Amino acid sequence: MKNLRFIFRMFRRNPLLVFVNLPGLAIGLSAVLLLSVYLKHELSYDQHFQTKNDVLRLYNAVSEEGNTTNYGICLRKAYTEIPTRVPEIRSATQIYRGWGVTAEYEKQKFANMQLLFADKDFFDVFGLELIQGNTNDALVGENNVVITRSTALKVFNTVDCVGKVLNVSEEPATVTGVINDLPNNTHFNFDLLVSMQTVHPENWGGLELYTYFRIDENADLAAVGEKIAAANNEVMKPWGEPFNLSVETGTELLADLHLHTVVDFDLSPKANLTHVFIIAGIAFLVLLIAMVNYINLYVLHGEKRIAEIASRKSLGATQSTLSRLFFTETSVISLLSFVLALGLTALVQPAFARLMKSQIELSDMFSLSGILLVLAILTVLILVSGAYPSYYLSKLNLVNALKGKSTKVKRKSTLSRIAVISQFSISVFLISALVIVFAQVNYLKEVPLGFNPENVIGITNLNNEVRRSASSIADDLKQLAFVEDAASSDHGMGQGSSGQGIKTYGAPGNFKSINEYRVLPGFAKTMQLELVDGRYFNNSEADKNAVILNEAAAKMLGSDVKVGSLLDMFDEPLTVIAIAKNFYYIDHPGAPIAPLVITNYRNNVNNMYVRIKEGTTSAQLAQIDEVIKSYSPELIISKFQLTDVYANKYTNEERMIKLVTTGAGLAIIISFIGLMALSVLNVNRRRKEIGIRKVIGSTETQVVRELLKETFMLVLIAIAIAFVGSYFTMSQWLQHFINRVSISPLYFLLSAAFALFIAFMAVGWQSWRAATRNPVEALRYE
Repeated sequence: MKNLRFIFRMFRRNPLLVFVNLPGLAIGLSAVLLLSVYLKHELSYDQHFQTKNDVLRLYNAVSEEGNTTNYGICLRKAYTEIPTRVPEIRSATQIYRGWGVTAEYEKQKFANMQLLFADKDFFDVFGLELIQGNTNDALVGENNVVITRSTALKVFNTVDCVGKVLNVSEEPATVTGVINDLPNNTHFNFDLLVSMQTVHPENWGGLELYTYFRIDENADLAAVGEKIAAANNEVMKPWGEPFNLSVETGTELLADLHLHTVVDFDLSPKANLTHVFIIAGIAFLVLLIAMVNYINLYVLHGEKRIAEIASRKSLGATQSTLSRLFFTETSVISLLSFVLALGLTALVQPAFARLMKSQIELSDMFSLSGILLVLAILTVLILVSGAYPSYYLSKLNLVNALKGKSTKVKRKSTLSRIAVISQFSISVFLISALVIVFAQVNYLKEVPLGFNPENVIGITNLNNEVRRSASSIADDLKQLAFVEDAASSDHGMGQGSSGQGIKTYGAPGNFKSINEYRVLPGFAKTMQLELVDGRYFNNSEADKNAVILNEAAAKMLGSDVKVGSLLDMFDEPLTVIAIAKNFYYIDHPGAPIAPLVITNYRNNVNNMYVRIKEGTTSAQLAQIDEVIKSYSPELIISKFQLTDVYANKYTNEERMIKLVTTGAGLAIIISFIGLMALSVLNVNRRRKEIGIRKVIGSTETQVVRELLKETFMLVLIAIAIAFVGSYFTMSQWLQHFINRVSISPLYFLLSAAFALFIAFMAVGWQSWRAATRNPVEALRYE
């Protein structure tokens, strides 16, 4: 207690030590705490399933001409045949990804309900129970639906609703069960779970279904996984051979899916390990800067305590006694910083959760594992930040210390240099990385998309009445003065495609894989696709057997393919009526454009698009709703801007910008505070030297230059180190993009200029004050 009273008196006498170290350590700790909460959330995915270590999911690695895509979806035969070949399989289920639907009950409509389809053993595979209904038959037969508790309360105001009929996308479905809502850290989720037989998957011949097997508890998972993979390879052979595709099957454990799945497209966004590493790196670097600051300032501050330390040693204090004192001091500062860090973490957690689009909660820190992690972080902080100062200060020579001198000035000077170089290396690295990421994203946004998404309104959530009347609605919309064009499609622009096999009609050999957009006449014209040759679809019956290829598809099929060529994709030959310039129909311009065929043979309508004139008002947009509602008054219309669809494709890159901006900002703040405090201590230490220089004739400018020279040299060394690291790191990152910027020296010059400006702001004022002070004040007692 006596030591604690002394420590707080010491803090009160030395506010610089407290007000620099406390915020710095608190910011660094807050970054680490946020990282720990985020990682704990990511690691918790699917861990609530009782069967997480007994369930294997199937995937198919499909290779064509050296390119491999890992699909999580499988054939229906994977469910109907593999369990009969592998006796260790206890139960199996497939999941078919649904879509956002409108549910209706007693004329009340509930839009954007998330829908999945599953087989009857779904509950056994995942070890789930129903709060209403029977798991054995809830998903048996057609048009049966299990709903979540929240859905039951929203629609029926009670969970006692088994047997009631709910319209799902205008089709009646009987409620056969109610289940508790799945936690948000589940790799799939739903409001409505419909029986698989409703969609008759036995009629499908393609990869459509996610397949899960629950394995007997006593079985060897690895061996069973190999047997399942071998069985599925046999199932996949007839599917892949006509397309000259090779398929290698694998299995993945349910507990590992979110973090380690190899599939390219999953039921929910998988963990982005790049972002995890970025957050971990930033948290580590920010905490490192704060700790280097703390150790450096604590040791330099020890100069003022040389006499105190010597007095303690002369009165019998041992090295271990002094070490305990200094460890106590660092522990108090660390604990105070930790309390402040908890407050900062709670303050920024909502914004961090929105940035990461993750349902992270601070309550995760107060679980047993969370508390142990927090205690471990605090212990490491105290040990690392206290070890060197305790060792260094407790070993000061008694005789020299009584004279108020330290024999280790060189060591202190070296420590200060290391502190400045490390802090500014990290800061400049983050700044230059940020500049390059920002330049790359802006560059991608300037790349032409190959069509015109501006002023295009998309309409979804269509019902059967609107789908049947899509052509008439488009004609009516075109009559509006502010509407330039209107059309419909099955696939949404920029929102995915179907897979098909295609080849030149009558040509020998295998089919080639190609993506397909199913549209109605007018779609290509509404999107203003640029045609290399040919024409758009028209409403003639002949155009039902016509296709439009993009340039990538025409190149894949061979130089002989042109307008008028016949292609083999289904039973009847298809005629090429146009070659369209390549356009970005799935990803942003950083990704390659895959071959695409646009077809017009099916009248399925899931999306409507309206191109409007520039300057259209909200009142005019309301007229679009009126036209559609004239065909279906009860429809809940859902509209979006097509430009927003493509803007959302930069989510990962923009999240990275925000993460690096945050990291750079924190690093700069801590470095600035640390360098400013270092400058104050340095000026105080050199006060007599400055006085003597002025007395012998040095000007104020010369004194300022002398004080700034060493700092600027250290910052320039840090800049050089940071540039090397940033160049190699960002060069590797840019390799992920087809279209990318060249790393310009200008990016590094901007970063260097900013770093030098920060350094000048941190030390310039103190240097000027020292240079303009009356030398008599410094030499009065000499």
